[in-house]
Amino acid sequence: MCAAIVGDIQHPEGSGASFLRGIREIETGETRYIAADGNAWIAHITPEVVWFEGLYSQGEGGAVTFRQYKLAVETYVRFLSDPESKPIEVPFPDDPTPAIPDLS
Repeated sequence: MCAAIVGDIQHPEGSGASFLRGIREIETGETRYIAADGNAWIAHITPEVVWFEGLYSQGEGGAVTFRQYKLAVETYVRFLSDPESKPIEVPFPDDPTPAIPDLS
């Protein structure tokens, strides 16, 4: 997850805002699935689980809960917004990862 977020979100506006919009669309029920592609990864986002697929040779990037993904993206965008790039510490939820759904 971290490699996907750092590789695909470079700025709080633009790519950061785009990924946050996708999170809001999932949260509000506007959509139930987003394949958010960036520079190196595709983040498959559902209300329960988010999993990552490399666009090149990096392979699979594992899976996390939607809650974990949302926290990581929001925190990273907040970090990028800070002109001093001060560290941000947040408690990371230790959620069990749900199974990746079959979307076919």
